[in-house]
Amino acid sequence: PFKSNASDTSICDAVQSVVKRLESFTLTLNRVGGDTDNGYVWLSVAQGADIIKMIHDKVYELDNFEPFYRRDIPYQPHVTIGPSLQPSEARQLVKTLNESQWHITAKIECVAIENILANDDSEILASFELV
Repeated sequence: PFKSNASDTSICDAVQSVVKRLESFTLTLNRVGGDTDNGYVWLSVAQGADIIKMIHDKVYELDNFEPFYRRDIPYQPHVTIGPSLQPSEARQLVKTLNESQWHITAKIECVAIENILANDDSEILASFELV
């Protein structure tokens, strides 16, 4: 997530250059984690994390994105499920969800680029099918 003066087209073209030959892959989520002090809860990626990290790293190597790369925060592939919670709510959610064993498995067949709107909704700018 970042704010950029780059056009939507140039952002989409850059991401497409990274994912254009990428094959679909399996993703497994099986643990809840987060930055509870700042009110975030997420599902951690187990299987598929290496592919997501590769996409992340290759995108942030591109000129359009390199200035936004947060090297001070280690990248952990995840799916956010609880943004903007109170810290106590975030801690309770993590505790409750980790009390049972579960896992989610999905086949990832496309990569989408979204724009987060002022009201925190999102709009899909582009979606790229994986081979």
